[in-house]
Amino acid sequence: GDVYKRQGLFHADPHPGNVFVLPDGRLSLLDFGNTGELDEPMRESLTLLLEAVVKGDARAATEAYLEMAPGSEKVNHAALLVDIKAALYEIRRINLADVSIGSAFESLLRAGSRNGVHNPGEFVLLTRAFVILESMIRQLAPNHNYMESFREEISRLTALHFSPVRIKDKSARLVRDVERLIMDAPGDTRRVLRRIAEGNLGRLPGLEALGGRFSRNLERLSGAIAFAALVISGSMLLLTPVGGWHHVLGEVMIISGIVGMLIAGLGVLRRDHGQR
Repeated sequence: GDVYKRQGLFHADPHPGNVFVLPDGRLSLLDFGNTGELDEPMRESLTLLLEAVVKGDARAATEAYLEMAPGSEKVNHAALLVDIKAALYEIRRINLADVSIGSAFESLLRAGSRNGVHNPGEFVLLTRAFVILESMIRQLAPNHNYMESFREEISRLTALHFSPVRIKDKSARLVRDVERLIMDAPGDTRRVLRRIAEGNLGRLPGLEALGGRFSRNLERLSGAIAFAALVISGSMLLLTPVGGWHHVLGEVMIISGIVGMLIAGLGVLRRDHGQR
């Protein structure tokens, strides 16, 4: 359990031959030839998914499930939500002691496959491991309230997910990423502007035939994106708990972005008025 929380490693083949029951009642796993690993974003999404399944929250389960499959492009979201609602409804009808997380995950995988979700291989492995392990636990302790124990573990995972130390670490990484973005932005902007001036930025056959109007619209769009990026980056800096110069820089970036968008908007109105 601790290895999963820290690194996302799990035993992917916990069949009875790979599990020993120790004298104190704990389980010892053998033969780690078949293991899986979940990265941090997938572990966070899985925690939210488990919490949603236990609570019967179909919308939250759908959102967390899709976060685990970022490569899915053509997903029928409405149909997926309906299928997941149906799956969770069936789970809620079962006696709590008989609920299987592995079976719930299998229902999610089937619903996802029907509606265009590209199920990640690690999640498929984890589902298989749940199904095998749950079956064995029910044989070893048929009267044990497996779901109640699982609910307690989800509470611990959720507390870990939102712990102050974890939030502080994520905020520190966010600050470093924003600092890197700020440091790289001037050079990247100069390179983009140079390519635009040379006419080498995304040239397409027949683009010149579209005339100056397309070029002006492209310039406006590029400016709007740049100013919006300033506002977003500034907001991210303001949300960090570090404080100090980060908040000052965030405020300056937000004000600069808003002023830039206002000036650009006035320029567009002035040009449109002049053309009339």
